[in-house]
Amino acid sequence: MSPKFSLQNVLDLRHGKVELLEIELGKLTAIHQETQDLHSSLKHYQESLLGQLSAAQTGDMDMVEINLLRLNILQINKHIEVVVLELKKQAREIEETRMKLVQAKQAEETLEILKRKRHEVYIAEQLQIESQAQDDIYIARAFRSQNGA
Repeated sequence: MSPKFSLQNVLDLRHGKVELLEIELGKLTAIHQETQDLHSSLKHYQESLLGQLSAAQTGDMDMVEINLLRLNILQINKHIEVVVLELKKQAREIEETRMKLVQAKQAEETLEILKRKRHEVYIAEQLQIESQAQDDIYIARAFRSQNGA
């Protein structure tokens, strides 16, 4: 039975950190996708309003309707600007979390490598002990057979 890895607690903590960062990254990505969908919807609505404004400006013009459409377009433009800023903020948060995740995975992998190397050393030591024991058995048999003969 292989000995317990002395840094197993640290490895477990690092693995837990990796899992938490993966969950956080998934949540941030989902929120970012929802915000992108909102942005897309707002852009489509903006295009619709621009089409309505264009149609209202042909033929008999209703200035009240045109003014309302223009105000709606201005409001949508401000809302789109807010959403674009939020998308940029989310993209930064996602990138920061992704970098933290990469660093956490590297730290975890470093300990995993140390654990594997320690296990390899243990196996080599056990093979050496078994080989030495086998040699001792052969020497003892040879000595007995020489003395007994």
